[in-house]
Amino acid sequence: TLAVGVGDLKKVLSNVKTRGTLGEIQLGAILGEVLAPEQYECNFDAGKQNNERVEFAIKLPNDGGEAVYLPVDSKFPADIYSKLCDAYDSGEDVAAAQKNLREVLLKCAKDIKEKYINPPRTTDFAIMFLPTEGLYAEAVRLGLIEELQMRFRVNLSGPSTMAARLNRLQMGFRTLATQKRSSEVWDLRSQI
Repeated sequence: TLAVGVGDLKKVLSNVKTRGTLGEIQLGAILGEVLAPEQYECNFDAGKQNNERVEFAIKLPNDGGEAVYLPVDSKFPADIYSKLCDAYDSGEDVAAAQKNLREVLLKCAKDIKEKYINPPRTTDFAIMFLPTEGLYAEAVRLGLIEELQMRFRVNLSGPSTMAARLNRLQMGFRTLATQKRSSEVWDLRSQI
């Protein structure tokens, strides 16, 4: 029964569209757990001429002006990652499999930059969400964190690092709200 279940899971994950949907659902669940619904948007139009919509965009406060959005896109090259895992298990072609994964993630980051980064409507950087810790760890091992930031202005996040990023953002939102409220209190107090 377990083998049949694993086989069914492999079939589901072999479909590119299904994998993408799985990553998007996971990202949406993480966003929904940490942020309030008004703090992010789904299928956000970054305002570029290509009319592409990013899966999610986090709404960042802007001093009195229109909000700025942080694009977040999920990528799940499970087939490429699976080939790398198989290469590790067999001990064959590990370097080739690593190179292949590296190239795919670089292309994903380039696509994110070209499609969704559009200041001043968006931040001048974006986040690429990798929906499994193993895939994220492999990207870190390949040294892609710094390279993607420098070349494409794209930050990588896995499930746990995404939750941590969102918690930091949430703390920043709270601090900003507290500062705003305390300014209002001081203004009211000075009027008395």
